Amino acid sequence: MTNNDLYKESFKSLVLEGIEKDTEIYKYIGTGNPNSKILIVGKEGACENPPEGEICFAKHWLPKIENNESISFKKFYNPPLREGETWNKYQKLHDYIFSEFKEKRENNEINFEERIFTTEMNTNRSKRAKDAPKVGMQERKYTFFKESEFIQQFPVIILACGDYLKNNDKKTEIEDIFGVTFKPDGRKYPKEETPNRQAFWTHYNPDKTKLVIHTRQLSSNVSNELLFEMANVIKEHLNKLNL
Repeated sequence: MTNNDLYKESFKSLVLEGIEKDTEIYKYIGTGNPNSKILIVGKEGACENPPEGEICFAKHWLPKIENNESISFKKFYNPPLREGETWNKYQKLHDYIFSEFKEKRENNEINFEERIFTTEMNTNRSKRAKDAPKVGMQERKYTFFKESEFIQQFPVIILACGDYLKNNDKKTEIEDIFGVTFKPDGRKYPKEETPNRQAFWTHYNPDKTKLVIHTRQLSSNVSNELLFEMANVIKEHLNKLNL
């Protein structure tokens, strides 16, 4: 990546692979800033088709890369997003992490994509996760996620996809895919009596340059306290890396 190049080589490779293989598990890339330090992985998109103008598939990213063209990450919603909507939760998490930018945000503006990249574990869209087909999701875990240099290079990865990933005594998908380890003290926020649906778990690679957080889908009744505590862990990690 040169000084005048907006897109790193690992991202270009991922987009070109999505164009070449042209299957659902590869061609959905994600949205946001590819040069950010934080990746959020959700369950799947809620609407049947992406909103008009949203840059998310390889076919959308390719002309931007070829023309070295920047995109705007600002979106405005009128009326504002509802409290339980996923993007509202992503915006709150962003504001907790990057509090210095919160006051500069305009009313009804959603701008978390300026400093966060997002993608989905499952490319099959559905309004409700329980109704979403899971075709191709297992293959996507071990190709798009595990084999992608772009995905693996993020210093912070938030797996906000709940039970779509298994990490227990019988199956350790998070460790296998992301090269990290869960420690006994890795369960966070806030106390022992807190139910698992309002908790998150931290995993690190051997040299502590990658933090992987596993939590529930960030929507519905996810508490502000959970987002705040998660943001504190992320900020501490990035500060240690001088990022």
